[in-house]
Amino acid sequence: MSTSIIIIRLLICTVIFVPPCYTSEWYQQLDNFVSEIEKEIKNVVERIDNRQRSEDIILSNISRLPIGSPVYGQMIESMPSKEGHSGSRNAEIIYEVTRSLRNRYCLHYGYSDIKCAKDLMNLDLNLTTLGEMCMSEYHNNNYSCNFDYRSPDGSCNNLKRKYLGKANTPYKRLLFPVYKDGLYEMPNINEEMLPNPRTLSTNLVKDEDSSDPTKSMMMAYWTMFIGHDLSHTTVSTMGKENKFVNCCDKDKRNQITLNKYIRSCKPIFIPDDDRYFKPDPFDYMNCMNYLRSRPAVRPDCKFGPMEQMNQATHYLDASMLYGITEQQTLSLRRMSHGLLSVHRDLYHHHRTDILPLETTDNVCQNGPGTCFRTGDIRANAFPQLNAVYTLWVREHNRIARALHKERVFLSDEELFQETKKIVTACIQHITYNEWLPALLGVNYTKENGLGFGQRTTYDENADPTVSNSFATAILPFANSMITDSLSSNSMNKWYKPSKLFTPSLPSIKRYYNQPLILGEYFDTGIGKMLIGLTVQATQKVDMLFTQTITNYLYRIDPNDVFGMDIFSLDIQRSRDHGIPSYTQFRKYCGLKDIENMQDLSEIMVEGSADRLMKLYKTWNDIDLLVGALSEKHVDDAMVGPTMRCIIREQFVRTRIADRYFYDVPGVFSDYQLENLKKVTLARVLCDNLQASSYEPQQVFLIHAEYNSSIHNCGSKLIPKINFNGWFDKSQDNFLDINQH
Repeated sequence: MSTSIIIIRLLICTVIFVPPCYTSEWYQQLDNFVSEIEKEIKNVVERIDNRQRSEDIILSNISRLPIGSPVYGQMIESMPSKEGHSGSRNAEIIYEVTRSLRNRYCLHYGYSDIKCAKDLMNLDLNLTTLGEMCMSEYHNNNYSCNFDYRSPDGSCNNLKRKYLGKANTPYKRLLFPVYKDGLYEMPNINEEMLPNPRTLSTNLVKDEDSSDPTKSMMMAYWTMFIGHDLSHTTVSTMGKENKFVNCCDKDKRNQITLNKYIRSCKPIFIPDDDRYFKPDPFDYMNCMNYLRSRPAVRPDCKFGPMEQMNQATHYLDASMLYGITEQQTLSLRRMSHGLLSVHRDLYHHHRTDILPLETTDNVCQNGPGTCFRTGDIRANAFPQLNAVYTLWVREHNRIARALHKERVFLSDEELFQETKKIVTACIQHITYNEWLPALLGVNYTKENGLGFGQRTTYDENADPTVSNSFATAILPFANSMITDSLSSNSMNKWYKPSKLFTPSLPSIKRYYNQPLILGEYFDTGIGKMLIGLTVQATQKVDMLFTQTITNYLYRIDPNDVFGMDIFSLDIQRSRDHGIPSYTQFRKYCGLKDIENMQDLSEIMVEGSADRLMKLYKTWNDIDLLVGALSEKHVDDAMVGPTMRCIIREQFVRTRIADRYFYDVPGVFSDYQLENLKKVTLARVLCDNLQASSYEPQQVFLIHAEYNSSIHNCGSKLIPKINFNGWFDKSQDNFLDINQH
């Protein structure tokens, strides 16, 4: 290379203030250009403010979402809380500055997108005023910690890093994200040749029966229940007022404007040959609304790829029942004797407790008073799911009354906190002792850190943060397990399974997001529905889904022609979050590489490999959710090896990284723990369903010898917790909550 060329290149470097051209650690030199970065930060803030003003102007000319419409239902489930507004805005600012650095340095010198993104992750935000944004989110000293009990938002669990597991913080990455630009941009379907999510749905998903004769439908709804506890992904909002947007507005001019100027609009366009959404040229839906997920600031205070916010706490802490803020928790309490609020006599024939009615705006899809209030609005999606929530509110109040009887002088606050602690422990025990073995296999859970041979050892260096891949691409497996029909059972009359159910009950398509069926349709609706879940077979974890959620999602008004497709939305969300492909996660899990079509065929359900390769350009493009649902199941598990690996990874950390996990020494006394380990979901059902006198011993299982699995609720095979002497045996552990 001639001397003149070298001099010219060095001059170029100097003019655009980039670090030395020939250093591979260019990012280490950026501290020399902090003043230039600060200018860019000011420019970014100004651009975002201008963009929000423009968004407000655009939205002011668009009609409000009709109450009851599918897109209104989508808004209800995905609208973010105000607590995450500042963090989301800060994440936007940091991303825009990160993109500027990428464009200015990496693109100019031909760095690959992945190398650039990884290099940027070495650059500390604290070099700039962006560091203050990050420090205020995670490393301030304003945490108000009560060391005796969990905080509502999950903070203060880890005493070294008080933000760990807190609500409104980002998901964890198991693998480096895959974005078009290495940072945030979703892959372009046309350019990258990734199949359209709706095309995948219509070609891969079928509505056929695939009952699992060994597992009950309670498996599906318990999965959703604890899934709500661990994760809640919400959407990016628009303008200064943080509004939800319908990117598929019926007015085509509005739709074009929205998709051009609202950067979070990434709708799923409907293929021309879609038989449901485009049945004829005059009555069709050309796209399905999708807004990109709410971003979050990285807790390591570094530049780098975009992360998505988890609005739930990252702990298995019953936050779906109690809420994630002090204000929300208070709104759910009766403020007397430690009890939660309940509603009675909704239809003049109820003598049992149901959840209180939600009367505020923008919470119920059909308007105020048409759904129930609890810690997570998604409880209203399915009547069966709402019944599970109701069961645990009843259990909370049952335990609170028992504790009050044991110690009448305890305050409402003391009774509430101790009851919440016990309820959380019960949910944890059932999840690890009953649900996980049924899902992953008994031997697998024992051999992989999920069994209960030894007490949990808390590890303060472990990270409880829910992984993005688990929350986004694995938890949706529960959607394949549900069926369209609502089943109930007369609780004291047990029949052979073949004669147990009739098709006379309405489908969940009619009652999606309309949970008042619990009082309206059944004489003792909640009880019958819950018992029905214990005896009805669940659907297998596979690519068979009911049309209720692949065509009619959020459709509650028969006058609405179209609903939405949960499978398409889940695929779009996975790509939005930069979730790597199925084959990359097979490598992560130490499974055999896929090198040819035969390899793929051997690990997939029969016929799946051929169907997949008609849609994907290469097996290395297969979306994680699609591949995981198409895998052959392993051993006595309900899932394949890749899904089982990711689930195991999550629940090991969920256990060991929780200082309050129920069997960590010191959380409960030996006497209390001995009682808590007796808890089964069967016992909880027995204690809270008035007409229930018989229960299957293992609620998640359906036995071949059906009658032999059913026991009287008074049987020793379904033991009770003994609250007599609960506090006498645990004086060292029952501390004054105001002590610290």
